[in-house]
Amino acid sequence: MINKKIYYWWSPDDSSYYPSGREPSENMRFKPKQGYGICEIASWLSTDLPTGLKSVDIWINNLTNLPSSRAPDGFFGMGNAHWVMVTKNRVFIASEYVQEQRVLLTIDQLLYILEQYKVFLDGNYTDPDFPPEPIDVEYIAEGEEAMRIYATLEDSHGLFYLEE
Repeated sequence: MINKKIYYWWSPDDSSYYPSGREPSENMRFKPKQGYGICEIASWLSTDLPTGLKSVDIWINNLTNLPSSRAPDGFFGMGNAHWVMVTKNRVFIASEYVQEQRVLLTIDQLLYILEQYKVFLDGNYTDPDFPPEPIDVEYIAEGEEAMRIYATLEDSHGLFYLEE
């Protein structure tokens, strides 16, 4: 398993924090020190679930009762430039635009992240000098390895959009 952290960065434009896979001292113009998998999870949270507790609850409900979800086959498709697919208790999340940003995790690992993200969204973090606590994240694989593992799962959804 891979262990990383989602940090929260302050946005002076929005006067709010947003999740990031980069450490607070990192320069956005360089390769992320923690890797691209954690950046994909943080990016997915900040673009597809940026402010809504209701959106997070919908994802939690979908993942805890997949057969009754809006995508019982596990193909949640594309949101805001992110693909989410669930097969055999594995969740594959990938960016449509950054090829390296692919991650594979279990449903339980994603549920933990979503619960922690709910705590953040429900909080009052308006002071740039007092950021929220980072989220400890665990996942199976990232990048090409995540795609390869997911693609070998029986009944996985095609990943042709990611192939070169």
